[in-house]
Amino acid sequence: MKLYKATGDRSFKEVECENNPPEEYVKLKLSLICPTLTDIAIFDGKADVDYPVVPCRMATAVVSEDRDEYGLKLGGKVLLNPYIDIDGDEETGYAPPELYGVDKDGFLRDFIALPPDNVIAFPENVKEEEAVFADTVAIALKTIKSLGLKKGEYVAVIGGSLLSVVTAELALYYQGIPILITADQRYLKIAENAGVYYTIDESKENVIQRVKSITGGRMADHTVIQTLPNVSPNYLYNITAEGGTSVIAGMHTSFAPKMECDISEIAAKNLTVVGVTTARDEFVAAINLLAQKTLNFEGFIDKTVPLKDAGKLFAELSSDPTIYVMPSIKV
Repeated sequence: MKLYKATGDRSFKEVECENNPPEEYVKLKLSLICPTLTDIAIFDGKADVDYPVVPCRMATAVVSEDRDEYGLKLGGKVLLNPYIDIDGDEETGYAPPELYGVDKDGFLRDFIALPPDNVIAFPENVKEEEAVFADTVAIALKTIKSLGLKKGEYVAVIGGSLLSVVTAELALYYQGIPILITADQRYLKIAENAGVYYTIDESKENVIQRVKSITGGRMADHTVIQTLPNVSPNYLYNITAEGGTSVIAGMHTSFAPKMECDISEIAAKNLTVVGVTTARDEFVAAINLLAQKTLNFEGFIDKTVPLKDAGKLFAELSSDPTIYVMPSIKV
């Protein structure tokens, strides 16, 4: 079993690991792995994790042995659920979400053994290039639920990323009217191809005036801001209607860039602001959405390398984390 452990100094230590997992664990061969900005932060040594650590939380795999008691067959394709099941507080029952690849060694490897609850067979009509985005879909789903979106309401989604595009697609699914705002032409094109009618190139258009025009002067009922570098948090209040709801969304709270805005404006407009960074409870629902073919993932993966070149890919991403829409590693 080959592991790639991030050392915190922009390098990986390749480790041959032989262990004896508990009998109830399912043995798997990794198939497709997609690194996120969180994984790049870990590689760069910018994360508050216990180094060395194996990164990556988004992956698919193939079952290495028959496990009839779990309904899993040798060679079956499965999705790896990155959320670790831990006991909650005795009084509240709440446990903060923990993740493989952050709180525990993740999926950048060739083989792994996981508890059966973390192994989910995905429907035959779902490709692995779609299934690997289940956690992104789960976070987008939690974002939409946090907005309390109603039919016909406008949702302004700010920031060029796959999470932004998926959030806009889900807003359409729930009969909202999304407006994607970014200067990155790649995401504007992907969103348009996915059926998002309103897109705004913030490098060429006056965002406030364009949103006002689209909404008939009402402004957006809801706003979603992705925690990304170079995304202006001022849009949080500038384009949201009085009494609206905003979600600050990201793939992991620990590695989000700092964002500053005048919160007095938020108070003046009576906005409700919610943060979303993980979506443990929405993960299964996200798989159901994948099975319904509700979302379009065409053009998401634009770079694929073999596992042996993972270090080279991460070094490239370290220099420019946004060079690819979504890189992937084929095992």
